[in-house]
Amino acid sequence: MVDELTVESLRAAIRGSEQGSTVPDAERFHAMGRRFEAAVRQLIQQVNDVVSQISELHVTLEDEVEEFTSPAFPGQSMEIRDQRLRITHQGDVLLFDPTAKALLSALGQVEIEATRPIPFLIERILYLVPNPDGRGGKWGVRSVENLGGPLQPFSRQILLRMLQAVFADD
Repeated sequence: MVDELTVESLRAAIRGSEQGSTVPDAERFHAMGRRFEAAVRQLIQQVNDVVSQISELHVTLEDEVEEFTSPAFPGQSMEIRDQRLRITHQGDVLLFDPTAKALLSALGQVEIEATRPIPFLIERILYLVPNPDGRGGKWGVRSVENLGGPLQPFSRQILLRMLQAVFADD
């Protein structure tokens, strides 16, 4: 449960921010990039664990080195290692392509490309949203089932629905 804000709690928070962070910006940026890198590894493993159980689908992992950037840290960048995951069956493709650009509201994103429509997704993007405690984050999607609401957590069920939309005739 979120504590209720008061004028005094807001003033105390503002005074605390005026004293500055004890962690230099470069360290905060570096930690942010490493969290994204680790989260992508975990996501790719999660997807691969499910897809490897479906013998009809073929998985290809492509290693990449990208420049991680964030609008919160202008002019800073760092190299991170990540992987693209390409799933194919006959002529159909589903690609998870990490994009090493943090957004103002997310630690990073993974673009989804597919040869067929995925009708329940508003955007073909997974967003890594930071946890409130600042440690790690959770992947989420914008879904037609929750228009205008918070991101829907990227779950095994959503992955299975994506795979069905791309690779199974309905």
